[in-house]
Amino acid sequence: MMRLKIRDKIIGLLVFYFLVALVAIGSTLLVSWRLEGGAAAINDAGRERMRSYRIAYLLEQQVKLPTTQLRSDIDHEIALFEKTLTELELGNPQRPLFLPKDADVKNQMTQLRQSWNADINPYIMRVLNTTDAAEQQALLAKYRPMLERFVAGINELVTMVEHSNARATTLLRFLQIALVSLALVGTVLLVYLFSYMVVRPVMRLREGIQRMAEADFDVRLPVTSNDELGELAGGFNRMAGELHDIYATLEQRVEEKTRSIEAKNSELAALDKEMAVSEERNLLAQELHDSIAQSLAFLNIQVQLLQEDLQKDRITEALKSLAQIREGVQESYDDVRELLVHFRTRIGSTDLETAIRSALEKFEGQTGIEAVFTAQGSAPELQPEQVLQIMHIVQESLSNVRKHAKASRVEVKLGCAEQCVIDIQDNGVGFDASRDAGDSHVGLRIMRERAHRIGAELSFDSEPDKGTRICLILPENLQE
Repeated sequence: MMRLKIRDKIIGLLVFYFLVALVAIGSTLLVSWRLEGGAAAINDAGRERMRSYRIAYLLEQQVKLPTTQLRSDIDHEIALFEKTLTELELGNPQRPLFLPKDADVKNQMTQLRQSWNADINPYIMRVLNTTDAAEQQALLAKYRPMLERFVAGINELVTMVEHSNARATTLLRFLQIALVSLALVGTVLLVYLFSYMVVRPVMRLREGIQRMAEADFDVRLPVTSNDELGELAGGFNRMAGELHDIYATLEQRVEEKTRSIEAKNSELAALDKEMAVSEERNLLAQELHDSIAQSLAFLNIQVQLLQEDLQKDRITEALKSLAQIREGVQESYDDVRELLVHFRTRIGSTDLETAIRSALEKFEGQTGIEAVFTAQGSAPELQPEQVLQIMHIVQESLSNVRKHAKASRVEVKLGCAEQCVIDIQDNGVGFDASRDAGDSHVGLRIMRERAHRIGAELSFDSEPDKGTRICLILPENLQE
């Protein structure tokens, strides 16, 4: 099958339409040209009729009173008549002037030429060349009927030309109507053909691209032509097929990766949980080591001293050692009980103020130490894990007050303005912060680690016999 480019098709249609329009316009021009030639022929035929009467008039004047001027005028009019008659007979394209190509018109013209050559012109010469006035009068009287018949022939020729022009005018109008119809039909036909050959394929291609942009890779375009647009449709279909295969492969890979990521996430969640448990266990072990291990070491020493006193029958010293052992056991029991309470703590609400109030009430009820709480500003809503870490720090501070401070009063302040600050102040014996607040103190180190988990700042301020102040400054973006 011969392959035609879309450009060749468009050029071919336009050339065909141009040729049809050119033929139609040429036909109207030809008919108009013939009408113009026929109108000139009618004018000249009418002029010949008037000239025939003028020759008859001059001839009558010459018969009445012959003069050289009249004879010259008659000869001049005859020459003009013959010239115009010849032009009517042969035509003149330059004017334009010509008779219609009709057999009746041609026969009528031939008869006029024969009548002029055989009858009218010789008779005029006979009248002019006769010297007898009476004979001239007689010839002139016979000339008038001949002239009327000749003029009637001219009138007949004019009538034939007028009829021919009327038919040509009708044909011209028909051609003009046909030309308008051709322009209308041709325009509609060209619009349809352009729409069929160019617009529709382009619109289908545009719709296909839009559907493909919406991830519809099953779209296919019909290949309706063997030109550039057909090649585009075929290329689009191949591209859509390749994209469909690629997309299907990608979906499969994405599903596989998603399942793999979900599995990894599950593993990470389990690891996180294990790490959290491990960290809590580590903190528990550190606190147990800091408190219980030291108490057990003290009890071990006291048991050895008790054994020696009993072996040496020192009952009084043995009773003192036994009291110290009982006191150490009770302190270890209290430490274990407090640690269990700390690590069983669960925060059911993110209300930090309520959690601190509840902890202080329990502390005051268990120890008899006066606990005062003041709050300024509105505390932010925190995550349960964040509140839990803060409460561990508060409870560890209160535990240090109970075990080491020998205080009668502890005051906790919660201030939330630009930042949230928790101040824990006691009136106990205090300690040398420059020496004893370092990382060697396990409890303080654990408090720093908890503060670090939530991005808070923890500071210690204490001097011997001046009490202890612990300050926890929460970050501004803690809620996030």
